[in-house]
Amino acid sequence: MTIGASLAAAAAGNPKKTAFICEGRELTYGEADIAANRLANALVDHGVGPGDRVAVIAHNSLEYAVTYFGIARAGGVSLHLSARLAPDEIAHCLDRGDAVAVLCDPELADSISSTGRRLAVVSTGRDDFAAFLEAGAPEDPGREQPPDAPSSATYTGGTTGFPKGGLHTARSRLTWAEIAVHWFGLGSGEVMAVAAPMSHAAGGFIWFQPGVCVAATQVLLPKWDVPSFLAAAERCRVTATFLVPAQIALLLDHEAFEPARLSGLRKIVYGGAPAPPGLIERAAETLPRCEFIQNYGMTEIGPLVTLYREDRDRHPGALGRPSPRIECAVYAAPGSEAEPGEIGELCFRGETLMQGYVGEPDQTQAFFRGSDGWGWTGDLATRDETGLLTLVGRSGDMINSGGFNIHPAEIERVLLEMPEIDDCAVFAVSDPVFGELPVAAVVAADPSVKIAAEALLDDCAGRIARHKRPRRIIFVNEIPKNAAGKILRARLQDRYAG
Repeated sequence: MTIGASLAAAAAGNPKKTAFICEGRELTYGEADIAANRLANALVDHGVGPGDRVAVIAHNSLEYAVTYFGIARAGGVSLHLSARLAPDEIAHCLDRGDAVAVLCDPELADSISSTGRRLAVVSTGRDDFAAFLEAGAPEDPGREQPPDAPSSATYTGGTTGFPKGGLHTARSRLTWAEIAVHWFGLGSGEVMAVAAPMSHAAGGFIWFQPGVCVAATQVLLPKWDVPSFLAAAERCRVTATFLVPAQIALLLDHEAFEPARLSGLRKIVYGGAPAPPGLIERAAETLPRCEFIQNYGMTEIGPLVTLYREDRDRHPGALGRPSPRIECAVYAAPGSEAEPGEIGELCFRGETLMQGYVGEPDQTQAFFRGSDGWGWTGDLATRDETGLLTLVGRSGDMINSGGFNIHPAEIERVLLEMPEIDDCAVFAVSDPVFGELPVAAVVAADPSVKIAAEALLDDCAGRIARHKRPRRIIFVNEIPKNAAGKILRARLQDRYAG
């Protein structure tokens, strides 16, 4: 099956069933199917050819849902960029992705046009998008690429200082969906709240795409906030949702939260970041009729490890058990698997893995580390005799804040462009809500000149996505480094843990 065919199958069996709800508007599966055809034909008429890359930069919406399937049916490859990205991050991704067109929220159109790339820019604003669709024929153009051709990419933190996109085939994406449907117990009777960004691997491909595959009804939330989530869940009788632990914490602690408002909710899948100790237990006590299922996945590998209550009760810190659809190993070193209980790097191999990072051959090579097909996650784990995995740390420097991966280089790149700064290092500090937050240690270019931390933080605004901005600036005399010049982030974390 292909991406476009997954929507067609849902529409064939459920043409009048509500597929997507967003801010009072609805689309049936039949309507969504025709809209995807119209978009595909309109894109073809605007020059999108087989294998061309089309970027999507928007918040969750009915238009986003149609866009994903329409690009696939036009034969294109969809690049899903966060609407939170700063202009230079967007420009970098469009350049590396060699995009020929962009579908974006109206407020982003001017900044995209100013990148200097010759792009067809289509607004996903309601009226603009409707007018664009009107020009397209309602029949499937029949141009979708084969299941093993490149299909879509989502973006995560990059070691070069810019986001990097994991490129997947349709076969990979639909295998993700099949695994999610099985592990999460999803069915056509679900009303699923899509509270994570559809541009994110979790929101778009571990949650939204599986929902279409089972022809569930999905409530699309443009932006996360607790009152909007509660109102939508109450009004639409939401039965299942995917949340990152930070969202669960914000939900439980909000003054508007009342368990009775979520009386229809039966399933919360959570992941994207480790849950703080005691959070899920507190949530399960507050919502006793709700099942909590932990998922471990990545932009590069998909939803591969799941933890149910039985294992969680016995092993609260466990990561879960891997899907039988994928090979999983814990390697002490390349070619040498760790013994049960021994710490090693978590690796996966199989059809759910990405083909590589878009326009980033060196980072692709670093992820695969050889020709044997194993993807190295950078996460350190142990595995017991029964196959249960436990995460113990990360081999890299990635910061996971509220389910978003942030590489320190992304922030350091911006800080080092400021004339007031001679050197800097970004590191993670723990946070009870977001798991981790980025903090920057900074060496002033001229120690005799007093610099306001607030001014540096203000300078970051507009140059880097909001969730990536350092939460605090600490002035230091020097950055701790080893003999090879590598930053000793652990030393900074220990020094400023409080």
